[in-house]
Formats: sequence, C-alpha cells, structure tokens
Amino acid sequence: MKKLFLVLLMVVMVSAMGIAQVTQAAHATSSGAPGAVAPTVDVLGAHQNYGRGCAGCHAPHSGAWGEGGNKVSGTVTDAYTGSNALFGQDMGPLWGQTFDFSDVSNTLTNGNGSANKYTLVTAANGNPTTMTAQQYSDMRGVVMCLACHDGAVAKGAMMQNWAFEEQIGALPSSYGTAKIPTLLGADGTTNLGLSTDGGNYNNDHPIGENATIAAVLGAYYNPTTGNGLTYVVANGAITSITPVGSYVNFIASYGAPALMKGAHSYGTPVNASNVPYVVCTTCHDQHSMNVYSVVGGQNTIAGNATGTYAKYFFINGPYNPNTVNIPLGTAASTTQFCRQCHFGESNEANGGTLPTTF
Repeated sequence: MKKLFLVLLMVVMVSAMGIAQVTQAAHATSSGAPGAVAPTVDVLGAHQNYGRGCAGCHAPHSGAWGEGGNKVSGTVTDAYTGSNALFGQDMGPLWGQTFDFSDVSNTLTNGNGSANKYTLVTAANGNPTTMTAQQYSDMRGVVMCLACHDGAVAKGAMMQNWAFEEQIGALPSSYGTAKIPTLLGADGTTNLGLSTDGGNYNNDHPIGENATIAAVLGAYYNPTTGNGLTYVVANGAITSITPVGSYVNFIASYGAPALMKGAHSYGTPVNASNVPYVVCTTCHDQHSMNVYSVVGGQNTIAGNATGTYAKYFFINGPYNPNTVNIPLGTAASTTQFCRQCHFGESNEANGGTLPTTF
C-alpha cells in the first residue's frame, strides 16, 4: 500500500512540475531588465493545429483542397485558393461579407456605430493578381485570420473554440473558470439586435479602414503638442515612425512592438486617406504564442535590442498576465501593450515615467 502511495505521489509531483514549467516560461525579469524567457511549450502553440503544424494554415500543395476542403461543405469556394502564402483554409465564404465591429455604446448614444462596419474584399478582388495594396493587406491581416476564427460565415477547421493557454493550465487562477472563446462570430454571446452579419462582432475590438491609429492616438498622432508619434506615409505605406517627447519615455519603459511591427506580424496597413489602421495582425503575431523576441533596431523593448519576453494569446509584444503581483511604482506589461495606441492613458502622457514589470 505504501509503495502504491509513493507511486501516486510521484505521478502527482511530475504532473505538477510539468504545469509549473509551462507557467515558469511565462515569467520574465521586471523593471526594464532584458527578458530571459525560454519556451517550454512550442512557440507555435495552438497553431500547431493538433499536430498538423505549419500545414494547418499553409498547404504545401493545392490550397484548401490539400487541407480537405471547407469543413462544412467539403468543397472549396475560393477560386484562387493557396495562391497567396500557400494559405490552405477556404477564404471563399468571407469575400464581400460585412462584419459589424461597431462599439455598441456609440451606436446607442450617438448613432455612430456604422463607422466600423467593415466589408472584406469582394470575390472579384479575391484574385491576388488584381488586388490593390490595401485589399492585399486586408486579405493578409484580416481575411486569413477569420478563415479560422470567424465561426459565423466561415467554419474554421481544427477549432475547439477555447483558448489553448487555458487548456494547458498556463493561465493564473484570476482568469476564472469560464472557457475563453476563440471564434469571434460564434462566441456564445448574442448580437444585441445591432448586427446584420450573422455573428456578434460588436464585442470585439474595431478593425478596418475606419479603426485608425489617428482616431485612438488623437493629439498624439503626428503631434502638434510635442508628445506622441510622428508618421511619414508615402505611396500607401508607412516609411517611418518617430517617437516625440513623452512617447520617447514610454518607449524607454516598454516599447511600441505592435506599431513598429514585430518579427512576423504583417504590420499596420494604410487606408485610402494615407492613415494607418488596425487589422488582426497589428495586435497579434500568428507565429509565436508565448514568447516575444525583440526585433532590434528601432523596435526595442525597454531599451533592449535583444532578449525574449513572455506573452500570451499570440499578442504581438510582451504581454504577461501571469505576473499577478505588480510592484508599486511599476506598470504591468499587459497594460503597457494597450497604451501603445491608447497613449492618453499612459503614465508618460500624464507626467510620469514608470518601469514595466514584464
């Protein structure tokens, strides 16, 4: 009996150590010191697609046909499937769809909800040889993502519709017990009667041509106040981003990985008015779930041109909700990530400079 007890105890200890390793990989050093995170879970994380790996998204042969066709119909409706980035999910159902990313409070209070209704490129423009630069950016930064993560119009394959980090026990207990959805248009919530696209996108962060960086940065975009980010745009693309004044201090504390582009992020496209706007891959790096590697150059983290930092949910920058005890006089990396655009809520915009706990 004692031997059986010891065996059971060893099993429990080994299991606990496995979970601890996953959690430990989420901790980096704080207060501006270089990160030192080494992955104990493959950085591709949930995008391993149950062992299919890269081929879960990028079919080596025949596009979506090579991936088994559309999950629901068994066929493929995208005539040019696989001809861009060898993408192997069927994007056909998404062409021409309108998704309502309007904030409900805006709709109810000032009727401004239509500002973020976002129509994806049409079927005719689904031909990668005839797309404009903006349509191409939308395809790479939105349509490809929704081919799996929509759930209302496009039924992505290999999706359980809850966060991989939660499945492997890597999240702190403060997150609660409810499953975190990963299908935006089929997340279990209602559309509140304000959406006509068949799914509820009112509770998702706005994206698209009207969700501009200028709208959220306000006076800090091409600033006249001497504090913010100065953008130079030419030929429909960003050529330079220069921090000015108090934003320089923010970069010294955290950085601007989503705005300055990450190692794998497709970046931030520019609309017809030459203003950058938000797409899925502005905030998310689809190729690394749990580790952010500093790109270097202008895109440093807390002044460091090298290093690795913990992140979750494929966020495109240091983002560590597992650091639950934030020392007084420092800022959480989760908060700092949002302040890249929402700079008016930063310490630096309000006259202070605090180091970041990563």
